[in-house]
Amino acid sequence: MSLKETRKRGGRTLLSIVVIAVAVYIGFEPLITNVPDGVAKSVISSSFGAIFVIILTMYLLNKQTEIEQESKKSERVFDEKVRLFREIMDITRDMLIDGKISREEVNRLPFPLIRLQMLAKDETIKSFSLVNQKLNEIYAEDEMEEVVISEEEKNELFKALSSFASQCRLDLGIADRDVEEELVTMAVETISNTGKKGRDYTKFSFDGKDYPKNRYIWEVLSSFVKENPNTDLSGFENIFPRDGGEEFKLAGIKKGGTYETWKLYDEAQEVFDRTGYKRFHVCSKGKDYKIDKDMVLKLTNAEICISSQWASDQMEPFIKRMKSKGIKTS
Repeated sequence: MSLKETRKRGGRTLLSIVVIAVAVYIGFEPLITNVPDGVAKSVISSSFGAIFVIILTMYLLNKQTEIEQESKKSERVFDEKVRLFREIMDITRDMLIDGKISREEVNRLPFPLIRLQMLAKDETIKSFSLVNQKLNEIYAEDEMEEVVISEEEKNELFKALSSFASQCRLDLGIADRDVEEELVTMAVETISNTGKKGRDYTKFSFDGKDYPKNRYIWEVLSSFVKENPNTDLSGFENIFPRDGGEEFKLAGIKKGGTYETWKLYDEAQEVFDRTGYKRFHVCSKGKDYKIDKDMVLKLTNAEICISSQWASDQMEPFIKRMKSKGIKTS
């Protein structure tokens, strides 16, 4: 018998108890009064009591069956959820361990999401949808069959996965609140630093000053634009393409999508609106990213923003590219 049928049966039994109780309350005394003393009266009294006890027992047994069925269902759903959550983590783990996303791996993502809709709560589904969306964005940035995941993208994925894990806790009833944001941040930092020997703080000299990687590149390109005020968008792209040019390709470095070397001002703002991350130089630290534009490079027909995301292995190709175009780099 299904849980729904058991509940219906229990409802009918409860209704019978109520009807009998009302009938006994209203009609028992007149009935007994009109029945002569003796065996007949005793039989009627006993019968009413027996019927009431039988129906009450039926209700209690039915309720017990309902509870047992509910318990078994909850146990099975719990096991299925744990299995599904583990499968999702395994899929994303495989992607992040080798640092690449393949077509085969991306195609594995929709099915767990569909199964989540069958088993999980809305917030859990939304949480994994963000992970799925981010993985799709990374894969779509390049036309290669396997797309390399950058360190910045890994950190974003770790944060999204941590949020998903927090929702899984709530969904499974292991906790009654989200993991504290501070703990999530700490976990992401710990994960992202695992296996690393330390952050690269190398500085590069330009015009007598030392700058960190991302600021150095901005200084070089900003200086070029100032010294060549008639540069238009086409001319700048010839000097430094969005993907970094041949020097970057020969070094095996892919700069595309969110991580292009530069974007138009509106495109940089769109990235910020979509991701919440300031990936391009728009304004100085402490200023309003949506209003101030003191770090936007102004060409004759466009405003561009230089990427603020640069790894150590990208510096040599950049400097080589600039020197090949006769641009000052020191």
